[in-house]
Amino acid sequence: MSSTVHAASTGVHSTSGTASPVPGTKRHRRAALIGILVVAVGVTLWVTMRPAGMLRGLIGGAPDTSMYYVVQPVTLHVTLKEDGSLVPVNSVELKCEVQGQGFAGLTIQSVVDESTHVKEGDLLIELTSDDLKDRVETEEMELRKLTAGLEDAEQALTITRSDNATQIRKADIALEVAQLELQRYLEGDYEKSKASIRISIKQTKMEIERTTDELEKSRPLEEKGFVTRSKIEELEDELERLEMTLAKHELEMLILDEYELKKNKMQKTAAVESARDELDRERQRAASREKQALARVEDQSQSLAIRKRRFDRMKAQLDSCRIVAPVEGIVQYGESNERRRWSSNRIAPGEQVHPGQTLLTIPDTSQMKVSTRIHEADRHRVHEGMSCLVKVPAVPGETFSGKLVKIAKFADSERSWWNPELKEHATEILLDGNHPALSPGDTAHIEILIEELHDVLTVPVQCVFTRGSRHFVFVRDGRSAEPVEVEIGAANTTAVEVTKGLSKAKQVVMAPDERLLAMLPATAAGQPEKTPPARSARSTRR
Repeated sequence: MSSTVHAASTGVHSTSGTASPVPGTKRHRRAALIGILVVAVGVTLWVTMRPAGMLRGLIGGAPDTSMYYVVQPVTLHVTLKEDGSLVPVNSVELKCEVQGQGFAGLTIQSVVDESTHVKEGDLLIELTSDDLKDRVETEEMELRKLTAGLEDAEQALTITRSDNATQIRKADIALEVAQLELQRYLEGDYEKSKASIRISIKQTKMEIERTTDELEKSRPLEEKGFVTRSKIEELEDELERLEMTLAKHELEMLILDEYELKKNKMQKTAAVESARDELDRERQRAASREKQALARVEDQSQSLAIRKRRFDRMKAQLDSCRIVAPVEGIVQYGESNERRRWSSNRIAPGEQVHPGQTLLTIPDTSQMKVSTRIHEADRHRVHEGMSCLVKVPAVPGETFSGKLVKIAKFADSERSWWNPELKEHATEILLDGNHPALSPGDTAHIEILIEELHDVLTVPVQCVFTRGSRHFVFVRDGRSAEPVEVEIGAANTTAVEVTKGLSKAKQVVMAPDERLLAMLPATAAGQPEKTPPARSARSTRR
């Protein structure tokens, strides 16, 4: 600044030359110096303070707030944008479903006019076929005969099952009786006989003991003459009889245990086994009788089923001669593509038709969907059920909502003719509601809502500057601004989430100039000076 003042003084002095000073020259010279100083100071302030808007504040005005973005918690919508085309969910082609050979005279009796708006259930076309009607009546008569035969076979099966149940019950009762007889002998008759013999043996032994005791006491008395000899002999005979009786009872016990028990047990066990075998044989006979009766029922049932299917097919074909609208829409003759223009089959009363021929087409526009394709890199970010917004240029000013309802499991290269490396997943988005203004084939711009982040801090994408793997924003600091390193998260086309480094109410510079950009760290060799903000898996592909 001193050099400037010196130059100014020299200039003033040289203008005077060798002339004498005039009055007021010092005052003029002082005013010129003051002016030069003011200009110099102003230029310096302008150069140093212009980037932060400080000059305006210095001369009394407030900083320009449009140069800053104030950080506040907001809701960040992370979306994926794609283009597609509208197609109807259902486009119905009505074909001639009358099949088979020999149906002469299958012609159009009446047909609705093309481009007619029809409702569901309206009659569209009626065909005539007398031969088909005759065949249906013949099949109906055969069906009635087979139905009666099946009823007879089912009744015979019911009777057979009833008889079988009776015979099996008789054999079962016989087995129960045999088992009871065996149980009664083992637990009743045998124990009763055995107990009776035991009692007899015990009583006999008691009599023997009593008689023996009396005999022993009487013999000394006989020697003394108090007891007669006949009394002694009588006691001896009684004792012998009792011993013989005891031997008899013991023999009875032996016969009961060794012979009667085994014999009766074998006989009654054999009776049980015989009754069980008879029950098994009766069950086998019953199963055989039922199987035969059931086979007759199945034969009749299969014959009836075959005949009924044949009748149903013919009846369905006869019903197919009357074609009604399955959905609401506009009637179009023939197929819905260009091939029908070259077809020689006219759709008009009196014209013959053939099986499989497409007679009418109804594009159902009551429910529309968007057919689009998603790049394989974005496949992991979307799933069925996500909400979508759709804009259609053919219907300006209106936004339609929908749901992602289908995404192909495998990527394909359907559009690889212009990019061999392109891999995409076919995707469908179902629009909500009914929109009569939409037409099949219209272009659609889709925005899929990937994620909605609430109360996050964001900055505009142009505020973020990248140096290698580090990200910076310029934050206002008083009358100046400083670069602040931040960590970023999700992003869309306009905003970036800041996860670390900024706080609420901070002011971020919207458009830093070259002086501020020079404050960023040096870029490593081979790295760009500025790269787009890093995006997480939730970010939007632009």
